[in-house]
Amino acid sequence: MNNEMMNNDAITTKKIVIDGSLITTKEEFYDFMRLSLGSDILIGSNLDALHDALTTVSYSAEFIVEGRDLLEHNLGSFWGKVCEVFNDALDENYNISLSFDS
Repeated sequence: MNNEMMNNDAITTKKIVIDGSLITTKEEFYDFMRLSLGSDILIGSNLDALHDALTTVSYSAEFIVEGRDLLEHNLGSFWGKVCEVFNDALDENYNISLSFDS
C-alpha cells in the first residue's frame, strides 16, 4: 500500500452516554453535559445554553441515551424539552448524532 492510500486522519467519534439511571435532576443533567462537552461550552444551565453548546460542537460526537424511561420519569417535562433542543441542534450541526439504546 503506498503512502497516498494510507489515511492517518481518520475521524474519531466521541461517544457520550446519557444514562437515565445516573441522572435524576435537571442540575445533574446540566452538570453531566457540561463535563461531557467541556466546561467552557455549556456555561449556563438552561435550554438556550444547551442548544448553543450542541450547535457549536466542532468534533464528531454521538450521544447515546440509555434508560430513556428513567430519564422521562426523573426529569418529567424537562426531558421532552431536552429532546426538542437536540432535534433542533441535529438539524443545525452535522457533527452530532443522537441514538436511543433499548
